[in-house]
Amino acid sequence: MRKYITSSTTRRGHHLPAFLLLAVLLPGLFTGSCVKTNPNYTNFSDLHPIAEFYLGGPAINTAYIAAQSTPTDYTIDVNLASPDPASQPITVTLALDTVDFKRMNDSVGDIYTLIPDSVYTVPSWKVTIVKGQHLASLHIQVNSSKLNSGNLFILPLKITDASGTTISASFGNGYWLVAEGNAWVGLYHSTGYKSDVGVITNINEDKYLYYADTTNGAYPPNTVIARAGDDVTYTDYGVAMDLTIDPVSDTVAVTSDLKQGAGVKTALFNNGTCIYDPVKKTFTLNYAYVNAYGNTDSLHEVLVWKPLPH
Repeated sequence: MRKYITSSTTRRGHHLPAFLLLAVLLPGLFTGSCVKTNPNYTNFSDLHPIAEFYLGGPAINTAYIAAQSTPTDYTIDVNLASPDPASQPITVTLALDTVDFKRMNDSVGDIYTLIPDSVYTVPSWKVTIVKGQHLASLHIQVNSSKLNSGNLFILPLKITDASGTTISASFGNGYWLVAEGNAWVGLYHSTGYKSDVGVITNINEDKYLYYADTTNGAYPPNTVIARAGDDVTYTDYGVAMDLTIDPVSDTVAVTSDLKQGAGVKTALFNNGTCIYDPVKKTFTLNYAYVNAYGNTDSLHEVLVWKPLPH
């Protein structure tokens, strides 16, 4: 019998690190794949790319939405689980998964409600994993003013087509509990750089700032979680960062998140001005960490809130 687990999760990096990829795929290799083995090695030449939700499966992910008057653009990633990126564009078609939702909801005593159409819109149910990439994002526009109804709204999704790519049997569907977060949650665009002993790595990417679950005092209510630095920094050091905003001065404390990210928890600390501009909805961050060689790597980021496209 399939078990459903409720959890609050944060988005991971852009594609599965090798050890996570193997953890996800190895069970399938030994049950439904023709992997050639001999006493000395395992041959992965028969391993085919698989389309999946990056946070799919039976766990229920919490999608916290910014508490604001305008809709929030929330993104859910579709992943190409493969050691190599896409060799050509892959169009993936998504849809509501009401059948699996009913089965899941029945198993937990019907505590959830299928999210009403009036709460959200999806501009397109098709996403494209472009050549050379692993991920594509489904954009969902959510009206937070309609979330305070006392209902536990679930958005159940499934992959229905992946342009001939195999769809994951375990992670080809998923569940998102859509709930109201705080005023700083949302999609931002980050520009800046990381300085590593004079070597500059530019940062130029979208980042979603996630609501930090306040249950039992796990996080302060004025905290959001983000990926620290760029993809390289995150992958190498496993660092997710907490941004805690002082509601009076709008200053920001930057710390590493002890609950998210990979196993290594490199300590982050403020290294200059860190402030939030509530009018421009912009974070200006200067922070740093001490790397494995004892050198201090410094980072400068400006995160600008991305309004919905008109």
